[in-house]
Amino acid sequence: MRPENFVAFFTVCGFFIGLMFTIVNIEDAVEIVVYTCLITFVFYVLIHIVIMIFVDVNKISGRSFNKEKYENENNSFIAELAAREKKMDYLLEKLQEEREDLKKLESSSKRKVKHAAA
Repeated sequence: MRPENFVAFFTVCGFFIGLMFTIVNIEDAVEIVVYTCLITFVFYVLIHIVIMIFVDVNKISGRSFNKEKYENENNSFIAELAAREKKMDYLLEKLQEEREDLKKLESSSKRKVKHAAA
């Protein structure tokens, strides 16, 4: 997870935790707002300290996206899928021809059986 996501997540958590504690303990509206903001700020600062100590930002943001390689791989996948689609179309066409031939053979064999029985 990127450091910005940690900051956003824990800031929102700090806001809701601060809001819960202040609503339970404090009855004045201004104090609720002040203490909620204070607790949110404490969470904000705390997560920044944690990120500075434990998260190596250079390792996370050091990756670069190689667009050319990505496009070449996708183009090869698309070409391979097109070739497979042509093969499938050919096989389905041959299968349809076989079905038609089989129907013709079945109908002619039924006629022969009817003529032989009559």
